[in-house]
Amino acid sequence: MDNFINNLLFTYLPHISMTLFWFGVITRIVKSPQSLQAESSQFLSKKGQRWGGNLFHYGILMVFIGHFTGLFTPENLYHMMMTTATKRALAITMGSIFGVSAFAGILILLIRRLKNKRLRLNSKPQDILLIVLLLVEIGLGIVSIFITAGSSIESYAELGIWAQKVITFQPDAGAVIAGHSLIYKLHIVIGLFIFMIFPYTKLMHMLVMPVAYFFRSGYQLVRRGFTKRST
Repeated sequence: MDNFINNLLFTYLPHISMTLFWFGVITRIVKSPQSLQAESSQFLSKKGQRWGGNLFHYGILMVFIGHFTGLFTPENLYHMMMTTATKRALAITMGSIFGVSAFAGILILLIRRLKNKRLRLNSKPQDILLIVLLLVEIGLGIVSIFITAGSSIESYAELGIWAQKVITFQPDAGAVIAGHSLIYKLHIVIGLFIFMIFPYTKLMHMLVMPVAYFFRSGYQLVRRGFTKRST
């Protein structure tokens, strides 16, 4: 039974998650492109929005890039530039910096949404649930950094082997991390769940204009009206 659950979660669930992700992204763009822009809560309250938003968006973007390059770069390729031990040290350092940044940002956004009465009354239950889900996921990721720092090089390398077996449709992918920490496994499963619901949440705006967000001024431009001059 344990082997069945492990295989279901870490061999088949990644494919199910990515299928639902791309199906949702494509259908939402085609069917309802007007819904892609997230409603800004800045109109209700600016307090904490700039700090929380920037810390979260910059942090989560760098964490995603780190996960993608770290998990999917073949061993023989990155060994041309560094050892596995160096790669792990780099992952721990960068993961700590940007993971804490993303965690601090999403925490500020959650506290802001709960403490501000106008924001709280205008928030949907799914908005709060999504923020809490992201908070838990990032928190698990930060805890997993300490586990990575205390584990063997072989254990760290197996995470990359697992990810590469998944994307090459190897039937024994789940077996690679069967003995790994529960924290790792929870982090993976919640992350896959977030990917599944991603196209149906406000997170979709991150795919629409990801670059423009980081160069925005933070101020709203308002067109000045004209008044009739008296003669």
